[in-house]
Amino acid sequence: TFYLPPPLRHRSMRIFMNDDRHVMAKHSAVYPTQEELEGVQNMVSHTERALKAVSDWLDEQEKVVKSAPDGTDSDKESEPKVSEQATRSLRGVMRVGLVAKGLLLKGDLDLELVLLCKDKPTITLLKNVADNLAVQLKTITEDKYEVTQVIREATIVIKSTKEPPLTLTINMTSPLVREEVEKQAAGETLSVNDPPDVLDRQKCLTALASLRHAKWFQARANGLRSCVIVIRILRDLCSRVPTWAPLHGWPIELLCEKAIGTGNRPMGAGEALRRVLECLASGILMADGAGICDPCEKELTDAIGHLDLQQREDLTQSAQHALRLSAFGQLHKVLGMDPLPSKMPRKPRSETPIDYTVQIPPSTTYAPPMKRPIEEEEGGEDKSPNKKKKKLQKKYEKSEPPQAMNALMRLNQLKPGLQYKLLSQTGPVHVPVFTMAVEVDGKSFEASGPSKRTAKLHVAVKVLQDMGLPTGVELKTAEPVKTEVATAIVEEVKPCITPISARQQGPILTKHGKNPVMELNEKRRGLKYELISETGGSHDKRFVMEVEIDEQKFQGTGSNKKVAKAYAALAALDKLFPEGSVTEAAKKKKLPMVRFLLSYCIYVLAIVCKIY
Repeated sequence: TFYLPPPLRHRSMRIFMNDDRHVMAKHSAVYPTQEELEGVQNMVSHTERALKAVSDWLDEQEKVVKSAPDGTDSDKESEPKVSEQATRSLRGVMRVGLVAKGLLLKGDLDLELVLLCKDKPTITLLKNVADNLAVQLKTITEDKYEVTQVIREATIVIKSTKEPPLTLTINMTSPLVREEVEKQAAGETLSVNDPPDVLDRQKCLTALASLRHAKWFQARANGLRSCVIVIRILRDLCSRVPTWAPLHGWPIELLCEKAIGTGNRPMGAGEALRRVLECLASGILMADGAGICDPCEKELTDAIGHLDLQQREDLTQSAQHALRLSAFGQLHKVLGMDPLPSKMPRKPRSETPIDYTVQIPPSTTYAPPMKRPIEEEEGGEDKSPNKKKKKLQKKYEKSEPPQAMNALMRLNQLKPGLQYKLLSQTGPVHVPVFTMAVEVDGKSFEASGPSKRTAKLHVAVKVLQDMGLPTGVELKTAEPVKTEVATAIVEEVKPCITPISARQQGPILTKHGKNPVMELNEKRRGLKYELISETGGSHDKRFVMEVEIDEQKFQGTGSNKKVAKAYAALAALDKLFPEGSVTEAAKKKKLPMVRFLLSYCIYVLAIVCKIY
């Protein structure tokens, strides 16, 4: 007995669908509420506006100090104006961390901003900014905030007194700090004249690194499908499971982007999470593994270099266990939730879906002008968002020509119920010739073609011509292409120029029932067809092809290059070989070969007779 091997079973998409349901349910549970997001948005926007006012205040103070000793304001008009932004002590404020990346979870109360300075930030500048920031916050909003200076950390901390009790940390830094470090690493000698109360260099470098991380995340991870959702899920896992805590933050973001971004197709949330677990379970975190390269550093830096050997092994073992649970349909244990029922209750249609992509809208302090909405165009007659699409569809419908009837359809309308008969099939297998016949009013008509359908079409044309009726819709022919070559053009085949007529009358054939290009190639080998022009819109293209034979040029026009090429070959055949046939040419070619074989046989026969 023979036992057949079991059939190959591909991974069912139902598994991923079930995983998607569990991941999205967990994501909805850990996603912050609308009240929490509004509180974060209000605190961040209030702080940004207050810092803008502080920057203006500092700029005015510096102008007063500079103009007080000499009173040289009269010479200001003659001096070239320097950009106002370049002279300010505070260059700008940037969102970093969870706010910039949109990774906030329910219960996240710590927010971060980076305040960029023109020069290296000092303790004096930090105190001035903090003191005036408290004043500006009181004028901007009625909400009460506590402003604290943390000089050791080079930060200003703002705490909200109402629920939720949010904490916003402002990190002060300057690009000059990193430039100086890079020059020192390159071996350049620097004459550094730093003020005595300059803030800690390492804290400033860390703030610059967080700014680079936020820019990288927005450019690489935000656009990946399911990437942000998986990072939020893994952030929750890192906070729940102590083994995963060392991966919290930048390493898990890099890992998810690399694992999901290298996939060959967009993935759902469940499949994307499994792919990240597979990557961790493969041993990428082990000491002899590949590691995770930090793309925001110029030198080669391992983003998980802070992990010790025991942490790496524990993380790999935990990822393998989680992957095993996921493979056996127990992903809910990894997510820390109850299993969902097989059939989920339908949500009411009135509920609007939550947009999980953007948590906090961008800053409005320097917001670009908004584009005019579509519904404001043309007086707002149509308020539908699909107005533009409808207009394009109407335009396309107007430009599209109506469907025309061919000869067979017209004959069936005039004489319904006609019976077409196949009389014969001749020719080789690769080039068959079918002969069809039909009887109309006691009169028989016959025609041939390379297929039964074409032969029936030719029969219908003959019947309509005999009845004195048009064979199809009369259409305007295309304008002839002007060329300087005084040779035969395709004027002899005017009825075959338009693309619609080409579709009506079937394939383009010569009088011998062959493709014109193939027949011309039998007579002249190695011909080259060139595209002369291409006109018309996407729905009505016109191509002009040209072929040169014996210093004579022949052109053909068609709805595509193949049709135009056939018409060019047809024009060449009608001009150069008007009466010759393929069979006659073949006979002429075969005759010398027959004579040669006959003479050779006679020669061999004479030798044999002489020997014997």
